Amino acid sequence: MEKQPPFFSRIKPGVLLLVFSAAAYIPLLFLPFVFDDVMSVRNNPLLRDLSNAAYLFHPAYTHVFRNEGFEPFTFLYLMLAGKLVAWQAWGFHALSLLAHAACAWTVYKLAQLLLEKEKPALLAGLIFALHPAQAETLVAALFSGTVFSALFFLAALYRFMERDGRDGAPGKLLTGLLFGVSLLFKERAFSGLLLFCLLPFLRSLPNGESPLTPASPGGGLKELRRRLPELLSLAFFWTAALFSRLSAGRGSGLGFKDLDPAFLLAKLAAYAKILLLPFWLSPVYQKTSALPGPAGLAALLLAGGIIFLALKYSGRGRRGYNPAALGASAFLLLLLPYLNLLPVNDLAEYLNSVFVSNRYLYLPLAGAAVVFAAFADKAEELLRSRTGGPVFLKASGAALLALCLALSAQQQLIWRSDERVWLRAVKINPASPWANYMLGSYYLQQGLPDEALPRLDLALSLNPPRGVLSNALGALAAARLLKGETKEAEQAALKALGAWEFNYDAWNIYGAALAGLGKRKEAAAAFEKAAEAEITGDTPLVNLGRLYLELGDPAKAAAAFERALKRENSVDTLDLLCGAYAASGRLKEASGACLASLGLKPDRPPALLRLARIYLALGMGEPAELCLAEAARLDPANPEPQALLKKLRGKK
Repeated sequence: MEKQPPFFSRIKPGVLLLVFSAAAYIPLLFLPFVFDDVMSVRNNPLLRDLSNAAYLFHPAYTHVFRNEGFEPFTFLYLMLAGKLVAWQAWGFHALSLLAHAACAWTVYKLAQLLLEKEKPALLAGLIFALHPAQAETLVAALFSGTVFSALFFLAALYRFMERDGRDGAPGKLLTGLLFGVSLLFKERAFSGLLLFCLLPFLRSLPNGESPLTPASPGGGLKELRRRLPELLSLAFFWTAALFSRLSAGRGSGLGFKDLDPAFLLAKLAAYAKILLLPFWLSPVYQKTSALPGPAGLAALLLAGGIIFLALKYSGRGRRGYNPAALGASAFLLLLLPYLNLLPVNDLAEYLNSVFVSNRYLYLPLAGAAVVFAAFADKAEELLRSRTGGPVFLKASGAALLALCLALSAQQQLIWRSDERVWLRAVKINPASPWANYMLGSYYLQQGLPDEALPRLDLALSLNPPRGVLSNALGALAAARLLKGETKEAEQAALKALGAWEFNYDAWNIYGAALAGLGKRKEAAAAFEKAAEAEITGDTPLVNLGRLYLELGDPAKAAAAFERALKRENSVDTLDLLCGAYAASGRLKEASGACLASLGLKPDRPPALLRLARIYLALGMGEPAELCLAEAARLDPANPEPQALLKKLRGKK
């Protein structure tokens, strides 16, 4: 009887990869909305209405909403996904997990194309899927644009290499379209055009063998001319995406002012540390020195050694590409935007605020995975014939995957609360203005100004760049306001707006401080300015309505509350609108607002009492009696409903 092969050897590698990818990120399904998700996804009124889809391409929306640039397809996806999963966090996480598994499978297919061996190709896919640095991209629904951008780019790269110029015009356009779609999800692959243009020069005929196709010249300028139609298609979609970005965002443009090449070595070392020493992963690495620390330098040297050995010993596949050379080129070129060497103004300014983040490695990790797989492939060849070599390789591979699984789970579970995330960030990067600002902001959101103030003061003392400076000053103003230090809050908010006039949260705090100082007209103008950006939600409009009530103008107050309700259908705002309508003499509309409020949150004696008074003013005794009876039942200790009810029944 023929002996059956081991169970795992009977499973197709692609299926095994998908299973591991899903298993590694199951903790995602238990996470809440994290990072900017609450404000930008769950509580974003624009995404709730499909008729707003065209507005996702609007300049003010893209610039203010996410200052990293133009990413309309990300928000279009979030809009559609929200409808599909009913705006539940686990649903967004599940969709991100599926997209990540698809990315890992595409990396596996690319490695298979380059290495022409199943095991190292599977290793490349597993490294991409399970590396703990990937966790940061997957924990936030807002970062799903990075995953989809990578997926479409990798699909375009695979088509370009697999089809090898054999496509007709529709096929070449499809490759370009996939590339263009990736750029409209996120700017991650903008430097990918350089990789496509480099591919003809990375190719040469392996060991004097005949070309893959009769038209294949084997690399160099002739190969470039042969692939020129596809490259022109890619360049067309790249140009269209770049033009869309530059024309659709205030602050977008081309310039060299915000580039900081002085930190290039430190950034490369930080990314090498994330890749090869992922025990100290943090949500953000802030620039502190132009020179890397000892661990970063060691990681950089280790990465250089792996690339050198892979290049030296890795041969060329049937298609003429050295997988190590191609993987290293892909890693460096796809990381290029985040080394702050591309002269796109708004991106450069953002990267001056956020030095290095794990999620910027998401797509470049595909190239790094191919390099490591090529290195492992040659190591296997060398050790295969040695005593204990195969056992050592299997044990090393199992240990590596187990370590990646454990660290990935740890990274996901850190995001169970924002406090854990930013406490870790501050612990690892104590001199980071961004990390200290975010921890201070968290304490502020919890209503703990005394805990927030030291963190915000520290962030400001660490010479933060403009974006962090403005946000930290705005948060400082909010903390001062909570402590009743109105004048200090006004001054901090003014400084925040001086650093960056598009800080709409600071405009709202500035308005609140002005109102507290009795400068009501100036406060109204500040609230209107804050309300220009949808990202501020209904807060500035509610503040504006309250201000108009104080000014004795209930009609304007009602208009402000109506605008606020279009952003968020809130019980408190409906109650305020009811009062504004009643003060304006619009009693029928007041009753409607009060009923809507009770529909959202019933069994509230004060609201029932307010509605009863409105009904009495309208001469509607019967519904007033019902409201008073219910209010008296719910709150028997309150004598007012009983007295009004007795008076009403006495009139009968």
